Amino acid sequence: MLNDMKVLLVNHGTAGDWGGGDGVQMRETGRLLGQRGHEVHLVNTDQPKVKGFDLVHIFNCRVSGSFEQQINCCLDQEVPIVVSPIWVSISRALWGSRGSVAVLSKAIEENSQTEAKMMLEKLRNRSLTVMLSDGSVEASGEGTFDKSGLTKIKSLLSKVNGLLPNSWLELQAVRSDLQWTGEIFEIAHYGVNSKLFLDIDGSLFKEHTGIEGPFIMQAGRIEPAKNQAMLCWALRETDLPIVLIGSSKHWPSYAELCKKISGNKLKIIDHLPQKVLASAYAAASVHVLPSWMETCGLVSLEAALSGTPLVGSTFGHELEYLGNDAMYADPADPISIKTAVLKAWEGGRYSKKALAMKRKVLEKFNWEQAAESTELIYKRVLRAKK
Repeated sequence: MLNDMKVLLVNHGTAGDWGGGDGVQMRETGRLLGQRGHEVHLVNTDQPKVKGFDLVHIFNCRVSGSFEQQINCCLDQEVPIVVSPIWVSISRALWGSRGSVAVLSKAIEENSQTEAKMMLEKLRNRSLTVMLSDGSVEASGEGTFDKSGLTKIKSLLSKVNGLLPNSWLELQAVRSDLQWTGEIFEIAHYGVNSKLFLDIDGSLFKEHTGIEGPFIMQAGRIEPAKNQAMLCWALRETDLPIVLIGSSKHWPSYAELCKKISGNKLKIIDHLPQKVLASAYAAASVHVLPSWMETCGLVSLEAALSGTPLVGSTFGHELEYLGNDAMYADPADPISIKTAVLKAWEGGRYSKKALAMKRKVLEKFNWEQAAESTELIYKRVLRAKK
């Protein structure tokens, strides 16, 4: 059984509609485990048919209703469970993403500049109370909002057989936020397929879009968690063009907020074929991800392979990937974002940081190593189950 496993990889039912790094990890894991001789099936569903599988691997525990159904299906059939939690401190990220929207929406209103300035200072100082539809949330993650989903996730994780976070920092966040005390875990860092992103030039992107000059880029869904509006606000008094590449279908009002802030300096591109996206990274002067919700920042690793200087966020788990080889910005602080972007811009594509980051991705962050860790935890779980 251990040498020839039959494994079901599962993401939540709407994962295909949202896209994201969890889906990429699931597909790449499945591809490489198949190459290693295992029988692997992939599904996006809240109610997987798990009977007959040696093990079920669930990706993303953050959608609590879906996660509960998935876990119960496995428990009913007594099939061992491995979880890649894709975890960040949800309530703190909720505070930052919703708080940023509230502050910037106020900032673009006429006759509200004084209030907006006070709110922005409170956001930067982590003293702003953010109102949600079901209560309030503070920067610490505490508040009166409904925490039943977090309580549910915590309880469900206590029933799994093994954990496969994408970084040691993510593991620590799961231990801290959800009090997970399990002993069977491995770390599977995100990877990049170098064949797709290494040493591509920017000409294909320029031909495809007509965008010629240097620009700041951010790839990923256009939504409050990714914090594009704060990037736009941070650079509003510069002449730096911004290109956002990603879908805004889930948050069309947020894309409109970005447009109101940046005007014609901003270009939004809904979707690009993968080859053109790789070329976009190469054409960009800087790739910025001032996000509230990253366990890694897969797009940053992709951009790094084309030698693009990076700006990461101080909030998530990016530090474990980027180390000293990127600039960092506080997602709540537009001055911090502007400063980091300008330094990365001035450093250029052949800076020590950009070249070191490119080498590091090639050496450390590839899907083969992630598959190695994945196969290892499967075997540990099955041995323990015996």
